[in-house]
Amino acid sequence: MIVKRPVSASLARAFFYIVLLSILSTGIALLTLASSLRDAEAINIAGSLRMQSYRLGYDLQSGSPQLNAHRQLFQQALHSPVLTNLNVWYVPEAVKTRYAHLNANWLEMNNRLSKGDLPWYQANINNYVNQIDLFVLALQHYAERKMLLVVAISLAGGIGIFTLVFFTLRRIRHQV
Repeated sequence: MIVKRPVSASLARAFFYIVLLSILSTGIALLTLASSLRDAEAINIAGSLRMQSYRLGYDLQSGSPQLNAHRQLFQQALHSPVLTNLNVWYVPEAVKTRYAHLNANWLEMNNRLSKGDLPWYQANINNYVNQIDLFVLALQHYAERKMLLVVAISLAGGIGIFTLVFFTLRRIRHQV
């Protein structure tokens, strides 16, 4: 004996799963986008470190009285909240490692700048700027991966909803 369920029960269950899948995929996509809000700011600040490091060299070479103020500005940018907040579990190790290298090398550079060591600065600035560039690149790749994740989640949610609708309509046709 075949027990037929009402079509309305099948529809209600299908609609429930469609709404659930929609809420899940939208929620995950929105959480990922919310975590991306500060990415542009982080990339801009990290990129500004390059210009600031050259400005420090100019100040050092010209004997500018602004050197100490510019060192403090560099340190503030390097330790800005948007960059220090990168030390969380979901940020890739490449980003955290590059940031740690910048911080470690800044300690040495800051020490040499405070002593007025122009030859050391000239010998090491290219390496430090390369580290800044690699850090900016790592931040960009991280931001791009998050955007790709949003696209993938949205596509998976859309495909899941389409599949649910397809099988629900097919099942309803058999029931009617």
